[in-house]
Order: sequence, then C-alpha cells, then structure tokens
Amino acid sequence: MTTQPAPAAQHDLVLTRLLDAPREALFRCWTEVDLLKQWFAPAPFTTPQASLDPRPGGASRVIMRDPQGVDYPANGIYLEVVPNERLVFTDAYTEGW
Repeated sequence: MTTQPAPAAQHDLVLTRLLDAPREALFRCWTEVDLLKQWFAPAPFTTPQASLDPRPGGASRVIMRDPQGVDYPANGIYLEVVPNERLVFTDAYTEGW
C-alpha cells in the first residue's frame, strides 16, 4: 500500500498575534531594515544583515548570527502587502539550519 502526500494546505502554518501597539509602528517594525534588525533574532543571536522589499513579489533576506559567528540566512517573498493592515510573506531557512 502506498500513501499519498497530504495536500499542501494541510501543512500551512498561520501565526496570529494581537499586540497592544499602533498598527503603523508594528508594520514599520516588519518592513524597515533598521527596526527589524533590533528585534528579529532571539538573544543572544543578532541580525547583522537584512534586506527588505515589502511589495507583492518583492524579496526579503534576513541573516541571524549566533554567538559563535555562524550565520543563518532566511530568504522570502512578499505575497501580499497592505500597509498597516496585512503582511503575507514566505520564509525559508536554508541548508544547515
């Protein structure tokens, strides 16, 4: 007997968070490099590099660095961008993660 892989929709990960913060500030934290670098990586990791093109089809690349200096890049594509309302993007860690 062979099994078929589950449809991709069964593997979607959707995260929802409610924050007591102005939408404009939260949107800026996800779409402005200098702000994202301040919070993106969990301590003691850092975020030494990031490039963001927050528009549908635009790319993102964020690099987290561990205390030993090992980099962990994450590349993604923005799928939907509605300023201060909605930000939908992919995120794929690369080999070795």
